[in-house]
Amino acid sequence: MRVLLFTDGGSGARAATAWLQRFTPTEPPALRIVAIAQTLRAPAKPSSALRTLRKMILERSRRLCEEARGELAERWPDLTADVIEGDPHEHLLRAAEQWKPDLVVLGRSGDAEPSVTLGSVARLGAYNLECSVLLVDRAPESVCQVVLGMDGSPSAREAIRLLSRLGFTPPPRVLVLGIVDTSWRRGLALEEVSPAIQTALDEQQAQEEADARAHLARASAALADRAIVESEVVIGRPAEILLEVPRARAADLLAVGHQGLEPVRRLALGSVAAQLLAAAPCSLLIGRK
Repeated sequence: MRVLLFTDGGSGARAATAWLQRFTPTEPPALRIVAIAQTLRAPAKPSSALRTLRKMILERSRRLCEEARGELAERWPDLTADVIEGDPHEHLLRAAEQWKPDLVVLGRSGDAEPSVTLGSVARLGAYNLECSVLLVDRAPESVCQVVLGMDGSPSAREAIRLLSRLGFTPPPRVLVLGIVDTSWRRGLALEEVSPAIQTALDEQQAQEEADARAHLARASAALADRAIVESEVVIGRPAEILLEVPRARAADLLAVGHQGLEPVRRLALGSVAAQLLAAAPCSLLIGRK
């Protein structure tokens, strides 16, 4: 399993590093730590002051890499750390493309420190990386509550695979949610449809509930050895449910699947993903297959 961690020294990046200390990988993992040093575009003949500033920025990035290495070396023995100079948005995608990780770990938030904030970079990664992404906003002492949105898609199954292979100690409680989406019914006056249409809608919803329960059973079986699993089928609007349930359970992690990379398919995810990225009350794992 290959994991790529980006750090900028901000609060989100420190929390992301702490998250990796909570994992107990179930297979030999490889971890690469990257700090992207965003330096000024130097003129053809930079002054000594600009050369000194560039050196300071690069040294700070190296220090951040070494600090993260020191915190993670015991848990992740196969570990490398690199500093990349340039634009964070560009090099996030480039580093992931070159190293081909299973999971990229980013801080969701930054702070006022004199460093590049990973907030916008995290959004870029959530939408455009070709692998799964863990967006961290805080690091709990232990991961106790996880909510998993399960729709049976390959991406949701990838989120399950990551949860089972990363592992947590002690085992968390995982609520696997199957959501029967009723968003399309917005604005539809059911009292105005014919009995035949109502019957067809009821039959369709019953079939979707049955499909959801089948997906939940498979997901629960995959996580049974690594967590205390419960499952539930919920009828409603996915974005609302995936925000409300983790908040009500004080979840430490919300895991969902990404529906695809193609521009048109990404639009279908946009209304849900945008709300989760903006308002998820906990760290967010986006599975992508």
